[in-house]
Amino acid sequence: MQQRLARLQHIVNTASLDAIALVPGANLRYLSGQSFHLMERPLILFVPAAGEAAVVIPSLEVQRIQEAGFTGHILAWRDADGYLGAFDQAAAVLGLAGKRVGVEGLTMRVKEGQIIQGLGASVIDADPDLVSLRVNKLSDEIENHRRAMQISERALATLLEQIQLGMTERQIAKMLSDLQSDYGGAGNSFETIVLIGPRSAMPHGEPADTPLQQGDTLLIDFGTRYNGYISDITRTFFVGEPSAQVKAMYAAVLTANQAARQAARPGITGAELDRIATQHLMDAGFSDYIKHRTGHGIGMEVHEHPNVSAENTRPMEAGMVFTIEPGLYAEGLVGIRIEDNVTITPDGAETLTTFPRELTVLDL
Repeated sequence: MQQRLARLQHIVNTASLDAIALVPGANLRYLSGQSFHLMERPLILFVPAAGEAAVVIPSLEVQRIQEAGFTGHILAWRDADGYLGAFDQAAAVLGLAGKRVGVEGLTMRVKEGQIIQGLGASVIDADPDLVSLRVNKLSDEIENHRRAMQISERALATLLEQIQLGMTERQIAKMLSDLQSDYGGAGNSFETIVLIGPRSAMPHGEPADTPLQQGDTLLIDFGTRYNGYISDITRTFFVGEPSAQVKAMYAAVLTANQAARQAARPGITGAELDRIATQHLMDAGFSDYIKHRTGHGIGMEVHEHPNVSAENTRPMEAGMVFTIEPGLYAEGLVGIRIEDNVTITPDGAETLTTFPRELTVLDL
């Protein structure tokens, strides 16, 4: 925890801030190794540009922050007393009045922002600066991603052995979640997406009671967690031989996926990878069926930096982990997506996903 706090303190300085305030979420878990909940009891870690950090924390959570190795100021508060006194202590200890305090703009609630402003500090969105805290994964973090993917792939292989006609999207999604848990996953990365037939054309559709029938498309997007790190994989299957148009769409998605993964390396930008994949889909004549970017970063969160999109002009660096997931979606007909997890290495890239990608017709 002390090493990672030092890294965050460097970010505070380079961002010309006086402190950064973190609430429960991925960044706080990264620093502490503990999963604190964002609840009605406010908990904020203040990390100043210099000196010891301070945490305002409900008294029932003190032992956990101590076990994490935190050695700064622990300002605990009890329900009977309320939290305002503890925040006043933090302001006094760190001298926050009149200072610039960076916050997680996409995570911090209005409640915590108002508390900080009430201490006389200015609230600054520090999300662009906080990107560098977790974007370059170390070898142990990448190994956690790899283990999560191995669990997911094992679960998918077992699912395909057990799936039957007549099963609904909800039933298949539950089976997959249960299998991941049985094989060592610590919960789903996100709500499992299982879509059948024309419903597969919804990129973020939710499982319903649609039954699997002969001639259907089956799109499965899922993942699990291992030591806090996630897997995120999508595969598209067919029950019966697909039409010539659907085969052409699948071939285009597969080519786009392969081209982007092969191009991944240090120095290339997310925008360039997105352009490579998208161009293959367009060249195949399916421009009207493109609905999303090529990928997104993953880590302790399902969506984080670096994005594989037209807006990301930051060069890729070793240790970055992201998805390559081109897709085509013909409303009322079919949706096809092939998603893999990729990490940048010092001299290229490694695809952490090994599950087969070729067009697969299930014999059910």
